[in-house]
Amino acid sequence: MKTLLNRIKVISPVLYFFGVAHLALFVILIVVALFDQRQLLGVNLWIKPVKFALSIALYCLTWPLLLQYLPFERLRRRFARFTAFAMSFEMAAIASQAARGQLSHYNNSSHYNLLVFNLMGIVIVSQTLFALYIGIKFFKVKAVQISPAMLWAIRLGIIMACFFALEGGVMAAKMAHTVGAADGSPGLPLFNWSRIAGDLRIAHFMGMHALQMIPLFALINGMKSAKPTIVFALIYFVIVLLLLFNALQGRPLF
Repeated sequence: MKTLLNRIKVISPVLYFFGVAHLALFVILIVVALFDQRQLLGVNLWIKPVKFALSIALYCLTWPLLLQYLPFERLRRRFARFTAFAMSFEMAAIASQAARGQLSHYNNSSHYNLLVFNLMGIVIVSQTLFALYIGIKFFKVKAVQISPAMLWAIRLGIIMACFFALEGGVMAAKMAHTVGAADGSPGLPLFNWSRIAGDLRIAHFMGMHALQMIPLFALINGMKSAKPTIVFALIYFVIVLLLLFNALQGRPLF
């Protein structure tokens, strides 16, 4: 693990320090949640910041391992800096709203709350489109320092993650993530996905983690041929689409 983190640090110091900082924030917010027992929609209001801190840490620590194969150095640096800015803005918005006892997402209860939500949307969509551009640039990369399997895993992982990140627009349009019930209905442990209705966060979560899952498949597979990776990516994509369709029908996961 130490060797891997050192490698990430060399590739992108910005994303390394930002990712490690969010791991530390993850621990701090857990402690805060233990002392602040206020709730929103039946859940401790610090749970969302806790989950986002961990998610952002994983996101930032994943990207350097992909970017090392992209030959456009200036583009890599710009993407790293913008990602750090975008994630900082999102984390600050989520944590500050939690401290105020307010929802950070789908909150139009005041002009300020709606402004925060809209600004978060603008920043994250911008970052996602930048990531999509990076994914497209990977189609100009040749399989020289990297196997065709891993190259296709990176390409498809980025594009799929961006596609399902933009699914957030569906939730924003609905001003809710639950279909067939109100947000805050009984949910699964930890993830809090609805147990009685459809939940759009499931496909959103699974799709965004294609960024890690598909390259991890190629790494574990160990084959140089791109075909198994492409087949796995297509199966993964179909499964996540079915999860999205299921949620849109108002049906719970279980």
